[in-house]
Amino acid sequence: MGLIELHKLPLRKERWGLTTIKLEAVFINNTVESLAVLLLDYYVFPNTAEIMKTVLLEKLSEGDFYKVESGLALSQKITGYMQKISNDKHLGLHFSELPLPLQLHDSIADDDIKLRQKLNNYGFERVERLPGNIGYLVINEFVYPELAGETAAHAMSFLANTDGLIIDLRNNGGGSSFMVTLIASYLLDGSPPMHLNDLYWRFYDATQSFWSLPFVPGKRFGSSKPVYLLTSQKTGSGAEEFAYSLQAIKRVKIVGEKTGGKANPGSIHRINDHFQVFIPNGRAINPITKDNWEGIGVLPDIESNSDEAYEKAYQFLLQHILQHFSENLEPGREQLMTDIKKILNLR
Repeated sequence: MGLIELHKLPLRKERWGLTTIKLEAVFINNTVESLAVLLLDYYVFPNTAEIMKTVLLEKLSEGDFYKVESGLALSQKITGYMQKISNDKHLGLHFSELPLPLQLHDSIADDDIKLRQKLNNYGFERVERLPGNIGYLVINEFVYPELAGETAAHAMSFLANTDGLIIDLRNNGGGSSFMVTLIASYLLDGSPPMHLNDLYWRFYDATQSFWSLPFVPGKRFGSSKPVYLLTSQKTGSGAEEFAYSLQAIKRVKIVGEKTGGKANPGSIHRINDHFQVFIPNGRAINPITKDNWEGIGVLPDIESNSDEAYEKAYQFLLQHILQHFSENLEPGREQLMTDIKKILNLR
């Protein structure tokens, strides 16, 4: 999410079990002390960073970190302290038994990441026109528009003539704020522009604003037709930004579970050969609420078990369309209204 976030960087996966790497006291000391410096330099809230530094160094001096038996256990223990103090779910220390590369991956330029995203159709898992002329779009990742823009344009153009839309974010862990803005723009009109979100970056001491786009490739869905978003506890980061921003301007209804509560974007910092840390350096500030969803999550308008959210949203849309168009029924819609009545009677 945002300008400098290293989106979906491949954190080296920990090996579950005992590590072959011996955690000597000097190595643990250097890891914790280096982490404390990085927190002071980069964490979005300097006062909180100071508290985390103090606590981590106190725990180090007390010998608390020497009791662990693996790098994974150490990373989990330290992450627990940091998240308890900050209530920041993005903040975390990660262990890799394999040596970490000296240079971190660039999520736009890295060929392996680009291939993975291409093979996943840039996050666009499913696009469909359901019975009753309802659009259904499953987005599992908001990939940068530089890579995914063409796929997004085709998907949104396909859905433009439907009478209602379901966007499924239940398995979307986040992504680029630029793609969030692009997809949101298809659900709005070209004018007037809508202020969707701000990101304050501590490193630059600057605020980055995101507004709906006056032009999008292909055809817009527009601002007048109903849109329902499906969420779960796995919905996170950029996907939460999408839901929160559109909910704040009353453009969508959200059906499902409260989301993960990850609002602060940031980047990964290599500490040494075996530890790296994700440190949030930014803070989302919604222009309407003047707040964000960090530690809270995006609250659904209609609470539901995530497994039942699709069926509920589909029925709501069918009922809305039936009521909306039955009042002044156009001859060309007669068969569609008949079909919708049959669908509702079967449910």
